[in-house]
Amino acid sequence: MKKLAFVFSLIICAVVLSTQSASAQCNVELYNNKCLKQLQQGFTFVKSYRIDGRNGVRKKIEYTCVFSKDSNYQIQINGKDGGAHGIIATLYDSKRNKKASNYYDNKFFTNWSYKCRATGIYYLSFTFKDSKSFCGAAVLGFQR
Repeated sequence: MKKLAFVFSLIICAVVLSTQSASAQCNVELYNNKCLKQLQQGFTFVKSYRIDGRNGVRKKIEYTCVFSKDSNYQIQINGKDGGAHGIIATLYDSKRNKKASNYYDNKFFTNWSYKCRATGIYYLSFTFKDSKSFCGAAVLGFQR
């Protein structure tokens, strides 16, 4: 009888732990869909970006992009903490010069736009500041 109670206890613990880890997962699709709806009229969707900091384990998530001269680009950010709160999206050129960011004057903005002056490789970096969830998504759009 003690063995049966022990096995039953292990099963209950496993179920409880698996539901806790499932609720802690980052539902990127939800935030991706919000971003798509917020992309401004006239911008064409290019790509979506997963922003999953794995509960704070990943401090920086970076993607490379190729931008074309004289095109306008817009990034939309949405996260679990509400809007873009807690997520900083920064664009760097190939020499790592900062070109745009959604964090300015201690405020998080849900988007930014950038007019590309030179065709080349750019880096889109996502970091976290005062985030509780470390979870979100972003979409990139362009306009000629």
